[in-house]
Amino acid sequence: MFEELTCTCRGCDRDLTDTEPAVVYRDGGGERRAYACGCGAVTVTVAE
Repeated sequence: MFEELTCTCRGCDRDLTDTEPAVVYRDGGGERRAYACGCGAVTVTVAE
């Protein structure tokens, strides 16, 4: 199941890559990344 997870824009379904997050925040709980897509959508991911 988890091997099928992808990081895609919530607005246009474009694949987002590890090299393009606008903001990366790390703490003891994991990592959060915010991606600003050209379509105007902002997508936030969370990983432990």
